[in-house]
Amino acid sequence: MDKLLNRVRPYLNFFINNLMPRWIIFVIDLGIVAITFVALWWFREAVTAGTGGLFYHKILLALLIYSISAILFKSYRGVVRFSSFHDIYKLSTTAFVASLFYMVASATLNYIVTDGIVQYNQLWFPIIHGGMVVFAQLIFRAIVKVTFEAFEASSYAKKIKEKSRAFILGLDTETAKIANDILSDNSSKYKPVAFVTIKNGHTSKNVCGLPILHINSNVKELMEQYQVNTMLVTKSQLNSIPKDFFDKCIVEGLELMMVNTISRYTRDKEGQIPPQIKKIKIEDLLGRNVIEMNREAIKDQFEGETILITGAAGSIGSEIARQVVQLNCKKLVLVDQAETPLNDLWLELTGMESQVQIKPIVANVTHKERMRQIFACAQPSLVFHAAAYKHVPMMEFHPSTAVVTNVLGTKICANLANDFNVKRFVMVSTDKAVNPTNVMGATKRAAEIYIQSLSLKHKKEKRENPTQYVTTRFGNVLGSNGSVVPLFKRQIEAGGPVTITHRNITRYFMTIPEACSLVLEAGCTGHGGEIYIFDMGEEVRIYDLAEKMIKLSGKIPGKDIKIVETGLRKGEKLYEELMATEEDTLPTYHPKVRIGKVRTYPYQEIYPPIEELITTALKYDHTHQVVVQLKKLIPEFKSQNSDYEQIDKELELAQKEVIQVNVK
Repeated sequence: MDKLLNRVRPYLNFFINNLMPRWIIFVIDLGIVAITFVALWWFREAVTAGTGGLFYHKILLALLIYSISAILFKSYRGVVRFSSFHDIYKLSTTAFVASLFYMVASATLNYIVTDGIVQYNQLWFPIIHGGMVVFAQLIFRAIVKVTFEAFEASSYAKKIKEKSRAFILGLDTETAKIANDILSDNSSKYKPVAFVTIKNGHTSKNVCGLPILHINSNVKELMEQYQVNTMLVTKSQLNSIPKDFFDKCIVEGLELMMVNTISRYTRDKEGQIPPQIKKIKIEDLLGRNVIEMNREAIKDQFEGETILITGAAGSIGSEIARQVVQLNCKKLVLVDQAETPLNDLWLELTGMESQVQIKPIVANVTHKERMRQIFACAQPSLVFHAAAYKHVPMMEFHPSTAVVTNVLGTKICANLANDFNVKRFVMVSTDKAVNPTNVMGATKRAAEIYIQSLSLKHKKEKRENPTQYVTTRFGNVLGSNGSVVPLFKRQIEAGGPVTITHRNITRYFMTIPEACSLVLEAGCTGHGGEIYIFDMGEEVRIYDLAEKMIKLSGKIPGKDIKIVETGLRKGEKLYEELMATEEDTLPTYHPKVRIGKVRTYPYQEIYPPIEELITTALKYDHTHQVVVQLKKLIPEFKSQNSDYEQIDKELELAQKEVIQVNVK
C-alpha cells in the first residue's frame, strides 16, 4: 500500500497544484448543476408523468444562469483543499440567486409556450435543485480536501516519525482553538493529549476530544501517566499564572513552549503554515509585569517632527529608532560611530516602508564641530542621547575614555540642543549611577549632574522656550549588548560552563522594547530637570537565572552544565540601586514611574570641576588623576576596584587635614 501511495502521491500533488486551475473548478461545478438537474428532472417525470416538458431548453437555461451567478460571486475561485465556511457561504449565495432567477425564467418560458398558463406546481423544482447543487458541490470539495489531507498526512508522517505528546495549559476559547488547529494540522510536531488547569474545576470532562486535568503539585505524576514532556502555553498565561508554577514545571523537566494563535489557514507566500509554536525565552519568565505606557498620549509630540538619536546603532538607540518610526515623525536622524551596525539599522528601518525620512550619520558625539554641523543641518525638535560606553569592567581599564564619551559627549550634545532650540533633550542613564562603585557609573552620574545643572541654569535665567532636559534611569536590559542573557546562551550552546561572578549577585531586568517605550513617554512628559526612575520589579538572582536558562535548554544544572563562580570583577557590586540612600522620590501620573528627588548643583559650582575632569581625561595618560577628580566631584563614588583603593585613602586623609585646619 505504501508503495502505491508513493507512486500516486507525486501525480496527485501535481494535479491538485497545477492541473486544477479555476476554469476546471468552474466546469466541474457546472457539471454538478447538469447532473443534479437531470436527476431531479428524471425523478419529477417519473412521478408526474411528464408534466414539465422543454427539457433541453430548461437545462441550457439553468446552466447559463448558474454560470453567470458563479462568475458574479466567484464561487469557483477558492482553493479547494483549503475550503472553509466562507466557501460554503459563497456556494449557497450563488445557488440561491441562480435558483431565484431560474424560477422567474422558467415560469416565463412556460408562460410563453403554454399561451399564458402559469404552472405554479412547477415552482418547487428550482428550489430543490438549488439545494442539491450546494450539497453536491460541498461533497466534491470535501472529497478533494480529505484526499489531499490524507496524502499530506502520509507525507508528513515520514518526515515526522513521532509527534511530541503535549499538554495544553488552560481552558478557554483561545486554548480550545489552539487545540483544534494543532489536531487538524498534519505538519505539527506536537500531539495534544490533554488540557491542564491549575483551577480545580471542569475536570473529568472533555473538550475537542481531550480530557481536562487538574495540575499543581502532581506535575511529575501527570507527565509519567500521559508520557508527556512538553506543555504549550500562551503569552497571556505567562503574566496571569504565578511564576512559581512555571518554575516547578521547569524543575520537573517539563518543556515549556509558547503558542501564537495564528489561524492554520494563514499562509505565507510559499503556501506554508507560519510557525505557531516556539521555545519560551528566559525573558518571559523573569517574574515581572510589563509596565504598559500610553503611546497615544505622546504621539502628537512626534508627528511631523525631526528626531535625532545618538548611539542609534546600540541596543537601546536602535529600539528607540524602531518605535519612533511608528509615531509618524517627519525625519529621523541616526548618529553613531559604528558603521556596520548603523548601516544594518538603516536598511532595517527603510525596509519598514514608512513615510519617515531616515538619515544615518557616522559621527562621534565627542567631536564638537562635527556634532554642531549635524545639529545645524538637522534642526531636530527632540534629541534622545543614548550614546555611551557602558561595559563596567572595560571602563575600569579606561577611565579617561569613559569620561570623554559619557561626560564630554553628553555635555557637547546638551549644549548644542540649547544652541539650536531643541524642545526636549532626553538622556538615557543607568542604575549604576546611584552610589557608583565603578568608573562607568560615576561618569554617568557626572553626566546626570551636568544635565540637571544646565536645566536649573536656564530656569533661573527665565529663558523663553528653553530646552527641557530629562534623564531616564533604569537597570539592566535583556538582550542588550553586555547583558548576561546572551552570554549565558552562548555558554549553554557550547556545553558550559556557565560563569557567574558571585553566587548572591542580583540585578534588575527589563526588556528592550519596554525600556525604550518608557524612555519615549517619560522623556515627553517631563518639564525639565527630572530624573525618571522606573519600577523594575523584583531583583533577579543571577545564579537562579543561570539555573533556569540551563533547565529551559533541557539540561540539568551541575550535571550536564556546571555553574562556575569567577569572583566579582573590578568595580562590580553585588546589587544595584535605583535610588541613592539620600534620595527620595515624587509620584507621577503613572504608579510605576517616579521622579527622583536628588541633590541639585548650581551650574556655576559644577562647571569648573566638570571642565577640569574633561581636560584631564583628554590627556588619556592621567588615569589616576581622572579617578581622583571623579571622586571629588561625586563623593558617594566608593570604588570596588582594588587599583583605586589608595585614592580613597588619600582623599580621606586630605579631608581630615582640611577639617583639622578649620578647627584650628
